[in-house]
Amino acid sequence: MIQRIQSVYLFLTVVFTALLFFMPVAYLTIPEAPTYEFYTTQVIQSGTPKVFIACNWMSMVLNIVITLLSAVIIFLYKKRFLQLRLCVVNIILLIGLLILMWLQIARLTDELHAVRQWGFSFGFPLIGVILNWLAIRGIIKDIALLKSYDRIR
Repeated sequence: MIQRIQSVYLFLTVVFTALLFFMPVAYLTIPEAPTYEFYTTQVIQSGTPKVFIACNWMSMVLNIVITLLSAVIIFLYKKRFLQLRLCVVNIILLIGLLILMWLQIARLTDELHAVRQWGFSFGFPLIGVILNWLAIRGIIKDIALLKSYDRIR
C-alpha cells in the first residue's frame, strides 16, 4: 500500500521541507553593506567567504519535526485514521513554520534597517500544505473504498 498516491504527495512534502535546509528563504540587503541570507537553520553574510551570523533554532527544530513527521506518515498506511490526523497536524505545523519564518525575517529587517527580498523557497511550506491536503483527500478516498468493500461482504 506504499504505492498509493498520498504516499507520493507526502514524499514530495518531505523533499520540499528538506530543501528548506539548503536554500535561502530570504535575502536581506542593507545599502552599502553586505547582503544577508536567511535560511531556516541560520543567517549568513553573503560573499566569497560566507560568514555565519546567527542560528535559527526555532525554525530549524520546527522544520526537522515537519520533515520527520511527513516521512513517518508515509509508513503509517495501515492506520489510516492516525495517518489522517497526523496530516492535519502537519498542515498546522507547516502554517506555523511559514508564520514563524515571516516573523523572524520581519524582525531582522527592522533591526538591520534592511530591504528584504523573498526567495522562492519561502513558498515551500505553502506547497507542503497543498500536498498534505491532497494526501488527506487520498486517505479519505481509501477509507471510503474500504468501507464499501465491507458493505459488499
